[in-house]
Amino acid sequence: MCAMVKAPSPEEEDCRRVCRERKILIAERVKHVNRIKGLFFSQGISGYEPLRKNRRTRLTELQTGDGRLLPAHMKAQIGRELDRLELLLAQITAVEEERDKLLAMETHGTITLDTEAAMLAT
Repeated sequence: MCAMVKAPSPEEEDCRRVCRERKILIAERVKHVNRIKGLFFSQGISGYEPLRKNRRTRLTELQTGDGRLLPAHMKAQIGRELDRLELLLAQITAVEEERDKLLAMETHGTITLDTEAAMLAT
């Protein structure tokens, strides 16, 4: 048996790039969140959610499992991880806005996309 596959046009391929980039950014976000939670777990801290808005203020209040304040170097490392995480969150937001614009243009008939999201929207 033979199945014919239609190669996407350069424009269609470029539109797919947005979804691929979002997928990569989400995977990277998961890695940073897991890394932060792992660092806290090593100090006996659980229940910290790095994706919440109060992540910075909560970082200053945290104590280790035995009641000590978070060590200075660990707090600095987690602060840098939060910087990376916040950059990723901003990039994810930008990519999602771009994706939503493409879908809106597809819905209004400005462009024609052959993407799964466009098919689901219709």
